[in-house]
Amino acid sequence: MVVRVAAAPNVGAEIREEYLRLYEGLLPRVEEVVFIVVLTGGAEPEILSQAGRFNVLLAWPHYNSLPSALEAAAALRERGAFAEVVALEGPGAEPPAERVRRLVEVARLLDKPPRLMLVGEPNPWLVASDLAGKPDVRVDEGEVYRRSLSMQAAEEARRLVESARESAYGPGELERVLAYAKALREAARGVDGLTLGCWCFNFPRVEERGWTPCISLAVLNDWGVTATCEGDLRALYSAVVLRRISGKPAWISNVNAARGELLLLTHDGLPPSMAKAYSIVPRLATKAPAAIRAEVEPGRPVTLLRVSRDLRRALLLGGITAEAERVEACATQIAVRVTKGSPAAVYKAGLGNHLAFVFDDVYEEVEAYLRYLGASVVTA
Repeated sequence: MVVRVAAAPNVGAEIREEYLRLYEGLLPRVEEVVFIVVLTGGAEPEILSQAGRFNVLLAWPHYNSLPSALEAAAALRERGAFAEVVALEGPGAEPPAERVRRLVEVARLLDKPPRLMLVGEPNPWLVASDLAGKPDVRVDEGEVYRRSLSMQAAEEARRLVESARESAYGPGELERVLAYAKALREAARGVDGLTLGCWCFNFPRVEERGWTPCISLAVLNDWGVTATCEGDLRALYSAVVLRRISGKPAWISNVNAARGELLLLTHDGLPPSMAKAYSIVPRLATKAPAAIRAEVEPGRPVTLLRVSRDLRRALLLGGITAEAERVEACATQIAVRVTKGSPAAVYKAGLGNHLAFVFDDVYEEVEAYLRYLGASVVTA
């Protein structure tokens, strides 16, 4: 844990030590970030001399602390360092824990980029969803499937069905789906997320196995594994960033409408924990087990992201969930009223279809991550 204090030269050692001890007890114990508590104005030289590669400066309105922090942060950024200012109410005030945690995650993502796994091959309709230098790990889908056949998941299937508002299938019909999720989780050790080239529209494969993996991927996100479908590496990268910064499950969806201030997102699933309620229904087109039809109440904050192949551009939007009429599409349909950026950016950005999203407002921290990454952000 690295906590330092910075102040004008006339501030004595006793005061410096007092604030050092105080904030060592208030800040998280992490190694990647240098926390610098700015006591007064005139602290700029000390801030620069004590800074590391990743820095969070804590400052307050009194004694010209904040002006000093802002000036020093600008100089650190010009040198290529990570420098974010967190404003406190006053000397000795407790730092906003969630804001600090998110900034630490941004620093960790910049320090060690996400490791991504591809299971199988991307689906053939994905023609703008590869990611330079990824995946880090490739896994044969057949091996995962064969491993799942030796696994039991009756209890997981029972809990999923019992928690549903209604289900077209019993636990026995879903056990293989949940066993497959367990096999994927086992394969995903050592990576930050996985994407599966799925067989949801491969009618012979669906007939052979008798089910599709839509629910497998959805529940993985509730088990702590960021998992997305179709082999879309750009969407997976985006989902990993959102999950890491927010600390909550993320998901991806098709963009079925983008007009006015509304986006309509659809997909045949959603992690159950992200839903107000859910039903288990037949999968689109094949009518096989199974998809999740989720209900999401209006008024929830949403952050949405999609990155480009070279990570030099990104579409970033924020909003709140809303109500909209259903369309003929996938089972789960979520309307978002965009309040940061514009739905028109979906067309302007030209970055493809799937948007990753999380039910949380992490727009500011994701924007900071993209800025340090050197990506230009499309919002409108």
